[in-house]
Amino acid sequence: MVWLGGPRRAWGRGRRGIYLHDPPLGYRPPEIPSKDRQRMARQDWLLMRVATVVLILVAAAFMVIMFLIIATHT
Repeated sequence: MVWLGGPRRAWGRGRRGIYLHDPPLGYRPPEIPSKDRQRMARQDWLLMRVATVVLILVAAAFMVIMFLIIATHT
C-alpha cells in the first residue's frame, strides 16, 4: 500500500488520503529513522513476549481444567 497524502491523526485512527494497492514505477518509500525502527522493534518484542506469556497461561489453565474434569468424572 502506498500512502499519497492527507492529514494524519493520532494512533492511526481516521486515516485519510489516497491509498494505492500497487506503488507507481520508481516509487521509493520514505526512509524510517533508526530511532523509530528501534522503537518499533522494541514494541514488537514486548508484544510477542506478552502474547507468549498469555498463551502459556491459557494452555496451563486448559490443562488444569482437563485434568480436573478427568479426575472428577466417576
